[in-house]
Amino acid sequence: VSSQAGLKEPTVPMLGFGTQFLDADLDGWPDLVMANGHVDDFQESGVPYRMRGQYFSNRGNGRFVELSPEQLGDYFRREQLGRGMARLDWNRDGREDFAVSNLDTPASLVTNQTRDAGHFLALQLRGVASSRDAIGTTVVVRVADRRLVRQLTAGDGFQACNQRQLVFGLAESEVVDEIEIRWPAGLRQKFEKVPADSEYIFVEGRTDPVRLPAAPRW
Repeated sequence: VSSQAGLKEPTVPMLGFGTQFLDADLDGWPDLVMANGHVDDFQESGVPYRMRGQYFSNRGNGRFVELSPEQLGDYFRREQLGRGMARLDWNRDGREDFAVSNLDTPASLVTNQTRDAGHFLALQLRGVASSRDAIGTTVVVRVADRRLVRQLTAGDGFQACNQRQLVFGLAESEVVDEIEIRWPAGLRQKFEKVPADSEYIFVEGRTDPVRLPAAPRW
C-alpha cells in the first residue's frame, strides 16, 4: 500500500517518529507530515543522523506527493532529531498547525500559513453520559456529496496528544449539509445546515451547539 500511495521510496532513507494527518489546504483530503531523526549516530558509515521533516500532499486519488522544503518553509529545511509530533490550531484560524519535540534542540512550533486554503469546520466535544473528554467519539460530516469521518482519540502517536479538536477541510463549501456525532455511550445526534469557518462546542445530548467567537487576527 505504501508503494502504491507513493510513500515508500521517499521514506525508506528516513527514520520516522512523530506522524500526523493534517489537511493543510483544507481541501478535505488529509495530508501526511512526519518528524524524522535516527536513534544512533552512524554518520561515519554514511547514514544520516539528524534528518529533515517531510510533508506529503494528498492528491485525493490514493496517492501522496512529497513537497520540497522550498515549497514548505524553514522547519522542513532544518535537519533535526525529531521525535513527538502533535496537531493543534494555536491561532484559531482553522488551519491546523503542529508542534514537534526534538532531541538536543528546542521544540518546533510550525504555523500553517497555506494561502488560498478552503473553508473549515472545527469541533470540540463534551461528553455527559460518555466521558467528559468524549474520547472515542466518531464524527461524520457530509458536504458536497462527500462523507468525511474523524474520531477523537486519546493517544496520537509517539509521546504526543493532539489538541482535543476535530478540524474538517470543506474546500469550497460554506455550509455543512449534515454533522452526525456518534457518542461512545450510544447516543447519535445529527445537525443540519451548519455554517462553515467557525469553531463549535457540541455537548452530548444538547440540541444546539455553542458557536465560539471568532479569534482575533494577529
